[in-house]
Amino acid sequence: MTRISRFPVEEKVLTKLYSLMFEVISRIDEEESFSEIINELLSPTEKIMVAKRIAIIYLLMKKIDYYNISKVIKVASATIAKFHSIMQEKGAVKNSLKGLVRNEKIKDFFEELFMREPGTYGVSWKSAWEHKIELNRRKRQGF
Repeated sequence: MTRISRFPVEEKVLTKLYSLMFEVISRIDEEESFSEIINELLSPTEKIMVAKRIAIIYLLMKKIDYYNISKVIKVASATIAKFHSIMQEKGAVKNSLKGLVRNEKIKDFFEELFMREPGTYGVSWKSAWEHKIELNRRKRQGF
């Protein structure tokens, strides 16, 4: 867990700090620039923590169960429950991820629609089964 000073920052100063942070991050146009700035600002632990939090909300939106989220992302079910309740109350990250989830559902629908079942004439059994197992795993785990 990251450490923070025990001396609180004044609310007025904190507001200005957040504003400055938003300005720096909002001016990023390319993924490479974003990656460089995030690597400079955040420690490896902080990057993992933020990425896991976003992933939890994403997987909850995809209706993946707590057990699979916990198993894949390596977080406690209490953490998942915390973000589930936050997601119900507030929706900033949820709104940001809606498009991703929608596109993922459309992609999965078409993949299932055009998937050639094992045993169909002209289909390699091995590759068809591998594809079907991978699709089921992605549905179950979300990744």
